[in-house]
Amino acid sequence: MKLRSLHICLALLALVPAMLPAAERTVAAAEPGSVAFAGSSAVSTTLLEARDPPPASTAEAATGGEHYWLRPGNGVRLAFDLDSLPAGLSAAQMRRCVLRVVASEVRYVREHEAVAAVVELAVRRVGETRPLAALRDLRPDRPVSLNPDNGRLCEAVAEAAAAPARRLELELYTATAKASSLLHGRAPAEDTIRHASSAPRLVIQYAPDAVAAAAATGWHQPQHDAGHSGRGDSNPAHGPSGFELQALPLPAVGEDAGPGVLAERPLLWRDQVIAVLKRGKRNFLVVLDGMGALLWSSEIGGGVVQRAPVIGPQGLLYLVTEDAVRAWDLEARGALRHRFVLPELAPQMPVRLAPFTKPTVGEDGSLYLVLGDGVDGVLGLDARLRPFLFFGLHEDAGTITPGSPALSIDGRYVAVPNGEGAVLVDLHDPAAAERLAFGDGAAVSGWRHHLPVAGMRAGEWIFSGYDAEDGTGTVWAFAGRAPRWQASGGTSTQPVLAPDGRVCFVQDGTLNVRGFGPGDAGRRFGDGLCASSNPVMDGAGNLFFWCSGTLHGFAPDGRALFAGQRFADGPEENLALALGADGSLWTANANGGELFVFRPRFSPPPAPPAARHQRR
Repeated sequence: MKLRSLHICLALLALVPAMLPAAERTVAAAEPGSVAFAGSSAVSTTLLEARDPPPASTAEAATGGEHYWLRPGNGVRLAFDLDSLPAGLSAAQMRRCVLRVVASEVRYVREHEAVAAVVELAVRRVGETRPLAALRDLRPDRPVSLNPDNGRLCEAVAEAAAAPARRLELELYTATAKASSLLHGRAPAEDTIRHASSAPRLVIQYAPDAVAAAAATGWHQPQHDAGHSGRGDSNPAHGPSGFELQALPLPAVGEDAGPGVLAERPLLWRDQVIAVLKRGKRNFLVVLDGMGALLWSSEIGGGVVQRAPVIGPQGLLYLVTEDAVRAWDLEARGALRHRFVLPELAPQMPVRLAPFTKPTVGEDGSLYLVLGDGVDGVLGLDARLRPFLFFGLHEDAGTITPGSPALSIDGRYVAVPNGEGAVLVDLHDPAAAERLAFGDGAAVSGWRHHLPVAGMRAGEWIFSGYDAEDGTGTVWAFAGRAPRWQASGGTSTQPVLAPDGRVCFVQDGTLNVRGFGPGDAGRRFGDGLCASSNPVMDGAGNLFFWCSGTLHGFAPDGRALFAGQRFADGPEENLALALGADGSLWTANANGGELFVFRPRFSPPPAPPAARHQRR
């Protein structure tokens, strides 16, 4: 099936010099199947939309807000609000800065003028003459190649972000004689999704400050992070010897202090438990401490909650209802900050998310949704819920249900499993997408995808899923474009990524642990195991999962931490687990009226032989 893109994409690229240690730099794969280490620290990609600056005599190139007319002596000014970048971000922290523009017409003829296509395009800061980056040999018959400079664009971003206004104004200009091109500007109001990828964007890829990254700790979305590693922040000295179960009733909400039920799974954020409750047609946001005591609650309107909410690093909780996506501020007791109205297929019939898919929030607060109902594409919204990306997944709309999105370890690619493979969309250039083929045992109609998992090296991915009708399942591992291995058999669990980069999942009664090496058969542990929850892992590599009333725990070396622990009065059979910073496991029954928390019990570790000898 052919992938479709949106127009010809032109980009101005500025690469940062290699100032970071080799072990922490992201390098593109040199050939299919090769990968490069991306480091353990997260890398964020922020996409900023161009704002229309005040008109100026040299910059009135727009033929309207939806297009910009570029010609010699008549440049195009673009202004970018840098408020969403972390405070104090330096050029040394920036890995890559890209100014992305899309040509509506590479050769624009107006009033029967004889013009040529723009073959030389450059960008500079407004009021300066030195170019920050340049493109040459711009042709109408193919996308242009990127022409890097020495990092001046990132330096300009850092300088503008440090100024009080936090605003960067750039000018696109050309010296090509008798040339004219028409560039896309703002997306038209009647079709913001289809043209979302065409608006001028400033793409900034950076390594966030460690303190800022630590402030966003918690299980803030399904499988914890944008790459869905399933590995939390808790890092005990040794694994627990068991757990104690505690049931916490939900607090009363509303003016009449009435009971509510959970609309979706709880989230963990900064040592707090975040949940959305419903009472009749009203929804409430409740925030509890680690012991289940109510800190505050707020009514957040009505509507049917479509998916589990997610929380961005700025403290915004994104909630999808049947008509819109809304952002509620956890730092301001649930104040509504932003809203994106879902487009309508017909009057009062908004498009819905594809079945069984979940939203994914990036390290920079960007939100990714997979739309269904014949729209069938991945939609990217920035932290303020403004569309910046749309990519159609396949031509035969509605034939195969896609899966949820995930972001690569370097924050540059969005992966969406779709039928017989997966689509990788480049956020720096959405027209440059590729498909990975699953091969044997490929998913068919009716297949349900687990969340994709991004490996610890650029280009590494784990895709998995199962057929709910016949109970079969498959896990696929990729490194670059090359499939490394696949595990086919019975229904598999959601995979988890261990601290050493290996992949863990339960299938055919055993715990499977495999690396990314070609044909890696891995190792298997346990016997007669089952799992009716997602496995979760702490920072030390201890793995936990639930199976119909029994909790299992395994150490990083594959030994059982404790015999399967049975809970007679525990939660229901199928659960979604989340790992707290103290090692507690949080969960809830669907539409339940209480939360369940498994609190770890730690026994003193056995003394080493030398210590035992000394005590004698």
